[in-house]
Amino acid sequence: MKIFEFIEHTADIGVRVFGRDLEELFKNSATALFGIILDYHPQSSIKEEIVLEAESLEEILVTWLNELLSLFSAYNFLPANYNISIGRKNEIFFLNAIIYGENFDYNSTSINTEIKAATYHDLKIEKKDDLYIAEIIFDV
Repeated sequence: MKIFEFIEHTADIGVRVFGRDLEELFKNSATALFGIILDYHPQSSIKEEIVLEAESLEEILVTWLNELLSLFSAYNFLPANYNISIGRKNEIFFLNAIIYGENFDYNSTSINTEIKAATYHDLKIEKKDDLYIAEIIFDV
């Protein structure tokens, strides 16, 4: 199964991401995000934790990706592996993630594309048969 593919968008970058469950969909969305930013495979030497809540799957996906971008931009943390748990309690979705990665050295590897944010523009999450599919537009 492919993880993601590019979709046509006029000014920004669009991807269609695939996963067998929501956890894999969110992991593959993060993999797509950092695959666009640079060609580099980080080590898993540092651990970070992210805990999020949102009123919808779409909101928690955008918040997840933007939180990862924030860790990368503010702390040079480049994720390598993700252990994600997604659930729902009443009307609130929650995400708990343990992320392993490393401090990124801007002097050793160049950035391919700078992504400002994951957006809500044309955002879709759907389940087709046994596969979750998300379409995400990144603001560049």
